[in-house]
Amino acid sequence: MASEEKQLPKTVKINGSYCRNYNAIHHAQFHRNQLDLVKGVDKTKLKIPEVAMQKWEGEVNEEVDLNEKAARSVHTKALLEKDEERDKLLTHLFGIIRFNHYSPVQATAQAAEKLDSIFGKYIAENIQREGFEDESGHIVGLLNDAAPYTAEIATLGLTDTITQLKTVNDAYEALRKERRSETVTTKTEALKVLRPKTDASYEYICSYIEAAYITATSDDVKTLIERLVSDMNQVIIDFKGSHKSSLAQKKAAKDPKEPKTPKDPKQPKEPKTPEKPKEPKQPEKPGGGSGEQPKKPDEKPKDPKKPDDGNPDITLPEE
Repeated sequence: MASEEKQLPKTVKINGSYCRNYNAIHHAQFHRNQLDLVKGVDKTKLKIPEVAMQKWEGEVNEEVDLNEKAARSVHTKALLEKDEERDKLLTHLFGIIRFNHYSPVQATAQAAEKLDSIFGKYIAENIQREGFEDESGHIVGLLNDAAPYTAEIATLGLTDTITQLKTVNDAYEALRKERRSETVTTKTEALKVLRPKTDASYEYICSYIEAAYITATSDDVKTLIERLVSDMNQVIIDFKGSHKSSLAQKKAAKDPKEPKTPKDPKQPKEPKTPEKPKEPKQPEKPGGGSGEQPKKPDEKPKDPKKPDDGNPDITLPEE
């Protein structure tokens, strides 16, 4: 009797995050989210050394602190005022679109419905409440998306709002670049040293979580770890998506697409010169055109085999 095939025990895997590619704010936010998930589970079930958790948490908190200090150095009162202007314009823009969905005027309601389909993703993400740089990138994307729909925007009376939003966002970005200082550069350098340490601590914690699943002796603990890993993987998916979206918005802002130049219309073809009309045919002579006289009605046709002697038969009248 053949022996039964042995099965390897089930395992769990925390997916790669590629968080080393994130900007400073996203990197800190990613680790903060993952740290909160891990801390929410009974550490005795995960068997993570306390010193490892303390090290990771300390590095995450330091990243958050450095980002906040850098933000305070860059985002002065003037920048905050400009940001408030952007927020008001966005709130007005989205509010008018939503309000006009119920317009009794068909053209107005249709314009609102069209713009809602274009700007819906920005409305859903509530970009007024995003981080400063994320909001700037999303505004650039919104303005690019709005470009082909000037008629609908005009129908809702939002042309000036769109123009002002671009002006204020450009002013915000120019001011932000001016306000970068040596202090910010110093903080950035500190983050470059700190971030690899935070990532290494995170990978170490992940390895303990995966190992704890293999060594767990009860289904309850395995279920607990499965749920934790699922939640951590969802955070990874969300941040990857946000990172890709941010890169796309920055690329659009840096290299906006030029409108296509319409092709020159083709020249009409020259009309063909009409051919000279053919000479009309000469009408045929009666009798077939061979010069023969037309036959009389009662005349018998000549026998073509008999020669014509030129003397017609003469019949004398009977007496």
